[in-house]
Amino acid sequence: MPLTEVVVLVPEERVGDFYRVVGAWMGGANLQEEPPPKPGRKRRGADAASGLVLSTSSRYAPLHEHLAKVSKDTKTYELSFDEITTIMGADLPRSAYDHRAWWANTESHSQALAWISAGWKVDGVDLDKQLIHLIRHGR
Repeated sequence: MPLTEVVVLVPEERVGDFYRVVGAWMGGANLQEEPPPKPGRKRRGADAASGLVLSTSSRYAPLHEHLAKVSKDTKTYELSFDEITTIMGADLPRSAYDHRAWWANTESHSQALAWISAGWKVDGVDLDKQLIHLIRHGR
């Protein structure tokens, strides 16, 4: 089967939606219907605000704990990649430095679940300066 290269420009805040749609399409799903929820993809539990919880054994659990302790009065928060690695006590994967999509607010990814379940969403990423900008979200 011949292949064609396609470049698609997607707004940063919609990258997660883009991957969901493309993944469903490649899997042969009918995109006219809302896909049934996949068992085990979203972690439900004790976090009443969002209904999502990150496993305490996740490598991103220290990041979750740090963000959960930020004052509720703080509406925006910025972290450098170095600060995140210090908080986690481990390096970020190479893809975090190279791909904006790694920072997408996709609840099925453990790194995103760390900030989403703590009440934050990534609002912007500067890969050159290695900074992320988070905003409080209300669920």
